[in-house]
Amino acid sequence: MDLPNQLRVSLEREVRGHDGAALAREAARLSAQYRGEAAATVAPHPVTALAYAVTRMPATFAATAAALNALASGLPEFAPRTLLDVGAGTGAALWAATGGWPSLETAALLEHDPLMRALGQRLAAAGAGAVAKARWLPADLRGPWQAPSHDLVTAAYVLGELSAAAQTALVARLWTLTDGALVLVEPGTPQGWATIRAAREQLRAAGAFIVAPCPHGELCPLPADPSADWCHFAQRITRTKAHRAAKGAKLGYEDEKYAYTAVARSPGNPVGARVLRHPVTRPGRVELQLCTGDGLCRRLVTRSERERWRVAHALQWGDGMALGALGSQVSEL
Repeated sequence: MDLPNQLRVSLEREVRGHDGAALAREAARLSAQYRGEAAATVAPHPVTALAYAVTRMPATFAATAAALNALASGLPEFAPRTLLDVGAGTGAALWAATGGWPSLETAALLEHDPLMRALGQRLAAAGAGAVAKARWLPADLRGPWQAPSHDLVTAAYVLGELSAAAQTALVARLWTLTDGALVLVEPGTPQGWATIRAAREQLRAAGAFIVAPCPHGELCPLPADPSADWCHFAQRITRTKAHRAAKGAKLGYEDEKYAYTAVARSPGNPVGARVLRHPVTRPGRVELQLCTGDGLCRRLVTRSERERWRVAHALQWGDGMALGALGSQVSEL
């Protein structure tokens, strides 16, 4: 996956003239913070906002775009006209949503950090349509804030920064502001999945229809202890020149691991089964770990099954498929 060209060019423009060493140091600190190895910056700083945009915005864009694509596949008639992105950062979800739905006309982005808002606005000025016209509004999610309801509501990498009580309150608030669909994205870690799982159950209890990634709307069949096993996926994003420089990276890409849930006010068309892990390919056979409407299962497909072999051999981690694509011969995990 690549960043939109206008965003990539705008990011490169913002980096020009900045101290590359200072940007790299702040990028390293942000990475440590993301992994839970460093405390958050007390006072906002322009270098922090730029380092975030260069190194974390692409990953956030990739994960959010993948989650939104899954929502679009499961809700094909959904054509949102309005977007509300909460905890918008520098606007990754805005670019991801407008890339998936040309129907979007207006967007409201809530972000507490004024430097993040200012940078996000400058980046968005390079876009068109709803991106360029987006309204950037100050809002502290830990305090009172107001917003009207929107067709599509997103919150990416936001819940994990809040206490458990604040997470519950925010999820409830976001659902009340959702006219069509709500998408929540968190890091693909055990803790990130635990956050998404709790939000999923809260939304399910509130009457939301699960659209993705789950093939069902029942209680999650994975163990309650996320350290034992957790649901997450990965999306590859092409690194920009500035991204590679800030991270001192040699590879031209990185894989962002993420967890998400996409829910809606109306029933969607969830996949029949979802591939939960990298398929294990051996000579003449492919072993798949799946989540289905009947729970977790393992499916072994051999070359002798011909058409099913062709389907199984092409599957990747995170892919969805029709319920009968691989037949019904499965074993419980």
